[in-house]
Amino acid sequence: MKKNITQAVILAAGMGVRLKELNRGIPKGFILLDDKPIIEHSIDALLACGIQDIIIVTGFMDQYYENLSDRYPQIQTVRNEKYSETGTMYSLWCARHLLNTDFILLESDLVFESKAISEILDFAFNDSILLSGKTEAGDEVYVGGDGDRVKQISKDKKTVQSIFGEFIGISKLSYVLYQDMILIAEKNFDSNPNFSYDMDCFVAVAENKPLKFLKIENLLWAEIDDVSQMKRAQNVWQQIKVQKA
Repeated sequence: MKKNITQAVILAAGMGVRLKELNRGIPKGFILLDDKPIIEHSIDALLACGIQDIIIVTGFMDQYYENLSDRYPQIQTVRNEKYSETGTMYSLWCARHLLNTDFILLESDLVFESKAISEILDFAFNDSILLSGKTEAGDEVYVGGDGDRVKQISKDKKTVQSIFGEFIGISKLSYVLYQDMILIAEKNFDSNPNFSYDMDCFVAVAENKPLKFLKIENLLWAEIDDVSQMKRAQNVWQQIKVQKA
């Protein structure tokens, strides 16, 4: 049953090491599109869909996000003190004391159509991840599985059977599933501090719990992890603006 969701988590602790030419002196969530940080475009999309409690997990150059929270009363921040030596699931674990309900999860380096948020909110299943069709963007994360249930998430296409699509870095998670993810993660952090929320923890939790997917075939979106992806993101942003006009 679809629930009314008003909470979101943005993972923004990473250093963006592949973006050194673009983000010197700033975290990658503050790379500009139309003179506005990309994370603010995401925040605007969340607010427009009724999300009123936005938790940003910070780390690298966290003061930028602290300043952002001064301007947006809907934002809380929590710092991953081990951001340079841990992965995305540890960052999500850091938000555990601020989360108390179902939520939207997204990454800070995304550019996307606002319907990405509205459609996953409207999707019937509480535990679901958002996919697109083929992008050929580089660094794709492939998702596959059985029927409508996610079973594999990997950058290695050969390891994914029955590919459903490409993961864009936006998910809708129930608080119950999140608690299961926390238990799994805490058993793995010592052996793998870089345990990821998607390719590791989603796959592990999906062994016993249904994790569904929503695919928007021609969704306009981009991730910014390196210079070539930045150029693609700028092109995608222009297409998004044309659609809005």
